[in-house]
Amino acid sequence: MEQTKYFFLTFIAIGMTVTMARSPPSSTTQTYTNFVKTSCNATTYPTVCLTSLLPYATAVKSNPLKLVKQALSATLKSASTTRSTVSKLAKRKNLSKDDAAVLKDCIGEIKDAMDEITDSLIAISSLGSSTVNKKFAISNAQTWASAAITDEYTCIDEFSDMKVSPAIKKKIRSSIEKIARQSSNALYLINHLDI
Repeated sequence: MEQTKYFFLTFIAIGMTVTMARSPPSSTTQTYTNFVKTSCNATTYPTVCLTSLLPYATAVKSNPLKLVKQALSATLKSASTTRSTVSKLAKRKNLSKDDAAVLKDCIGEIKDAMDEITDSLIAISSLGSSTVNKKFAISNAQTWASAAITDEYTCIDEFSDMKVSPAIKKKIRSSIEKIARQSSNALYLINHLDI
């Protein structure tokens, strides 16, 4: 099942890359850029939204569904990068017991969040099918995105519960917060889909 999910996501990423390769006229590009800016300005974390989604304006066009897919894809990519960073930290020698425990738990939380973001993306991608119950698919996407946010913040909360070295906190806190903010923005965009 997990391999199928990641194959599906790779297929979506390739499709978006091919779409991005075609350059529309500049006035059209400005329209697409304005659409992303307007959409992002309404989210909880507009700056994070703009940074992660503005480069894909020509792929997204003025399509809210494509914007949500790209928001989830960008979140998944950030989560994957963060998971690699945390995994490298966890392999360091001479970690304190608390540092090792928090890093191990955090890797699990990030993996769970990635699975949930993937499930949200699959639910959103199913909206293109005429046989799908759209309200149910959106509800599933909202549930999965919300669960991902919970898992991401659980990782951060563990810093408060245990004595973690300042260096470890500093290295991963901002990355986890970025993922949580991207997930929050994606959830906002899902919540405001008008389908």
